[in-house]
Amino acid sequence: MNLESTAGEHVLKRRIGIGDAVFFILGNVIGIGIFLTPATVAQQTANPYLFLGLWVLGGLIALAGAMSSAELGIMMPHAGGDYVFLKKTYGLSTGFLYGYISLLFSYTGSIAAMATAVVHYQGQTIYQTLLPIATSQGWDFLLPDPAATVFAFEWGGEVAYSVQAEHLIAVGLVLLLTCLNYLGITRSIIFQKIATIAPASILIFIGFMVLLQTLFLDEASWDLLRQNMSYTSPTDIQFSGMATAMIGIFWTYAGWNVTLYLAEDIKNPERVIPISMIISLGLVTIVYILFCFVLLAKIPFTEMIQPDPGDLTARAWGSLFGDWVGLVISLVIAFLIFGGLNTTILSGSRVYLAMARDGIFFNQARKLHPRFESPYWSLWVQGLVAVVLILVFQSFESLLKISTIFMLFLSLLTISCVFLLRYRMGQEHGLMHMKDRLLYRALGYPYFPAFYILCVVLILGGELLGAGLTYAGTAAALVLFGYAMYYLWDYRRRKNNTRPPV
Repeated sequence: MNLESTAGEHVLKRRIGIGDAVFFILGNVIGIGIFLTPATVAQQTANPYLFLGLWVLGGLIALAGAMSSAELGIMMPHAGGDYVFLKKTYGLSTGFLYGYISLLFSYTGSIAAMATAVVHYQGQTIYQTLLPIATSQGWDFLLPDPAATVFAFEWGGEVAYSVQAEHLIAVGLVLLLTCLNYLGITRSIIFQKIATIAPASILIFIGFMVLLQTLFLDEASWDLLRQNMSYTSPTDIQFSGMATAMIGIFWTYAGWNVTLYLAEDIKNPERVIPISMIISLGLVTIVYILFCFVLLAKIPFTEMIQPDPGDLTARAWGSLFGDWVGLVISLVIAFLIFGGLNTTILSGSRVYLAMARDGIFFNQARKLHPRFESPYWSLWVQGLVAVVLILVFQSFESLLKISTIFMLFLSLLTISCVFLLRYRMGQEHGLMHMKDRLLYRALGYPYFPAFYILCVVLILGGELLGAGLTYAGTAAALVLFGYAMYYLWDYRRRKNNTRPPV
């Protein structure tokens, strides 16, 4: 099989080892999700056993996806991750579709969602303590056409539009971390270690203190845990509700594939990629499940399933250490999310770099900074789109849903590449020779990839079923529009005699 070569291109230097890769994955996975989605999962399941079971299932889905896609990353260790895999498997048009959705929805949507969430939720504690004006300041004004059409999805007239100080803080955070990555991956690695090691250590220490206190010292916590586990929901569990719960869990585990996007930056990728994924996901799954047990031991399940249960983390840990812990925990969580933002900004820029190399994105995006060796043009385009999403959608929930739906769809296509590429290699070289050509084979093949695909299809089906035909039609229209955009870019590439991808 003729795999992609980056010879003659602006090639990134391989500086990331196993330890760095683990920090990038941990920083990208452990973010705002685990502190917000448990309430949503509890509300949708209304069953404590199902509540815990779905978090275990989420870890297994993530592990299945990681072990399957690692084969692709080692086979094609270039910048761009899923874009490179989809391009090689389904053609340049599907690769472009992935990049288009990443730029407009999934990657930039995740960046916008994390920035909005950390400012809004953690900011409620931080601002009220350190900077009260940030929670109250806002500006209202009217937008005429055509801006009214873009922001309010209405045609004609004027629409009231409001910008709060927290939205501008989220914008500033995105631009600040984009600037950090503009200064090169070495600075990004240093920041990632600082934003992951210190806050994660504090968070794990406090978490184990809570767990030990719950298990060995606090009889009341045991009583509450037993009471919560015996809770019976008065209503039946809906399939669409399960899908909505899994949407949040999927987003909370998302980020395990970050090393695939950084494969061109990784030293010895055939060793680093699978090992870093296994270590990171093992740690993350254990931490998530222990965290959910702590919530069940500290907060009545009847309160967790309420429409607005508040900050469950601060409530659970504040019951032990007092109100002051709320500020500490909020600061720790904020730093962890900064790490996730940093990793997402870093890895997303590699997608547009790969697209530009193939002539289906702005040619400037293929360039690396002469001094910092960063894809600076890609970074700033991505950052500006994320800023627009923050100002348009403003709500964390809206950003979460739109980004995760597309992430699920794209990950489904990516894992299917494992089957198709193996089939093609088997046809070209024979089954025995194919095994010799693979530096790494997906663990549990074909069961792990099939398990991942089945779970994602069920989650997507349940979510679209609950959302109705309008939601599904909108998603389909965006996909079709993406293909139309590809043919415009392809026409431009051919007209300018830009070389086709190898």
